[in-house]
Amino acid sequence: MKVVLVSNSKGGVGKSVNCRALFQYHIDHDYPFIAFDTDRNNPDCYRCYKNEIPVKLAIFSESNRYEDAANTIFNDAIHNRVIVNLPAQVHQPLQAWLEKNELLEIAPEVGVTFHLWFVTDSGYDSLQLLQKTLELYQDKMTYTIVRNYGRSDDFEALDNHQLIQKLAKKYHAVFIDFPALLGSVVRNRIDSESLSYGAALAREDFGIIEKQRIRKFLREAYSAFDSTGVFVNASN
Repeated sequence: MKVVLVSNSKGGVGKSVNCRALFQYHIDHDYPFIAFDTDRNNPDCYRCYKNEIPVKLAIFSESNRYEDAANTIFNDAIHNRVIVNLPAQVHQPLQAWLEKNELLEIAPEVGVTFHLWFVTDSGYDSLQLLQKTLELYQDKMTYTIVRNYGRSDDFEALDNHQLIQKLAKKYHAVFIDFPALLGSVVRNRIDSESLSYGAALAREDFGIIEKQRIRKFLREAYSAFDSTGVFVNASN
């Protein structure tokens, strides 16, 4: 089975929005999966989806106190697809968890694969982390690099970053464009009321234009997700 890690240790790049769309994608396609939120400070994937699906909480930390707090992610992935929303500043704790437990080494023995879903706004810090991540995990993971148009409309720095493009080609990373959800009012309502996208579409107090914007956003997001091939087989 597959562990999909929605990542970028830089905050504010739209990881949770991407992760919530991935949750909704699996719900709407009736794909079995287990959802995790590991953001202790702002577990908004948990808040928005806990009333629709079981969303488990886990912790990545270098502290000995929490050394086993993320193990359920790997254990669940032996028999299920797992989608994990990672917090900011997770690069070192994630690396420590993988290395101390030798998870990338034992994963093939139990049929687990790791897929890094890297969300970027093409900012300098974000690109530095992407390069560092590709250099660190190399071919031990597969990759989707997400240009998040909900946070930026200029990805020239990413497209012209020679080393990242070289590493992405070497490790067969896939690039996708993730759409923006139009309308600050609808975005703010979804966030402030902790709504899933499905719940927002079911609300009678959302207007027809607001709902159409959500439908368009999901349609474009799902098309991008389908293009990766990551979720083609519902049983992986």
